[in-house]
Amino acid sequence: MNKLRIFLKNFTAGRKALFKRMGILLGSALAVFEVVQVLLQDDSIAQLCGNIGIFGISLKSILTNVFVYLAIGAVVALIRQGSFAHYCMNIAGTDVKIEISMADIFSNKGEIVVPCNTTFSVNKRIVGDKSIQSQMTARLKLSKDNPLDKDEYFERQVKSALASCRQCMERRLPEQRVLIEATDEFSYGTMLPLNLPIDGKPRNVILLAVAKMVEPHKPKTDGAHLMASIDDMWNQIAENRTREQTLIVPIMGTGSAGLTDKPQQTVARYILRTFADNAHRLGIKKLILSVYPQDYLENKVNLEELRSYADYICRFPDSDFDIK
Repeated sequence: MNKLRIFLKNFTAGRKALFKRMGILLGSALAVFEVVQVLLQDDSIAQLCGNIGIFGISLKSILTNVFVYLAIGAVVALIRQGSFAHYCMNIAGTDVKIEISMADIFSNKGEIVVPCNTTFSVNKRIVGDKSIQSQMTARLKLSKDNPLDKDEYFERQVKSALASCRQCMERRLPEQRVLIEATDEFSYGTMLPLNLPIDGKPRNVILLAVAKMVEPHKPKTDGAHLMASIDDMWNQIAENRTREQTLIVPIMGTGSAGLTDKPQQTVARYILRTFADNAHRLGIKKLILSVYPQDYLENKVNLEELRSYADYICRFPDSDFDIK
């Protein structure tokens, strides 16, 4: 049902692009029709097509019916409209791509940024079930000889990775926050790289601290801290590099992270803008901005506007103004 709703919304949101595409395809269909008519003036070709039947109708009759071409053009335009939610373009003068993808974030290939709380807690009594982090934990597929359940496995992986991550330990805050249990807290923007068996395949993920746990199941952040975390993420990536050249980033902080003062559209634009500004130093060949389908259906994300914005910053990057 969601796929049908998305298709209908794509049809409405992208109707200007659809009508333009349909005009081009119908024009192309008519041009093909004219070419075929010229070819059919050859008696041998006409006779061959007349001898071929499709569902009891001769191929020649089909090829001489202009409405067949117009119908094919219209159908192709409608089918292509289904991809309205997908955008991909190179930043001008570079081989770096920006992609906007409305799909399950884990279906994309690349290293995934997973927003989390500043304690990196995986305790289900603290972390809600709707977060990307919890969705990821639920999709872990452990080997049969592993005695741990998914939550225990994830918790051990996080604790082990934190203990061996020098950059993380340098960002550990001196005080401790107590929710259900005493736990270390790390500064906003702390990145923790992990490799986890998601859906049975090893995936590189980066946990990014963007929200404080003010009480169980209620993380909270604000625009200033979230955007500072995004800036911090680019700086750390520029210094340490990612493990893959494709980075998948969700629209962070606007779901279970409890952002209160910035709409999703603003956060999405900020991610796109700051990536484009920093692309020359990141070592990343493609950024995939992942849009949650339900947010699109609920009008929390305007894909047409995001596509236009991405198109603008790809065509006219600020690097054009650099003076060397």
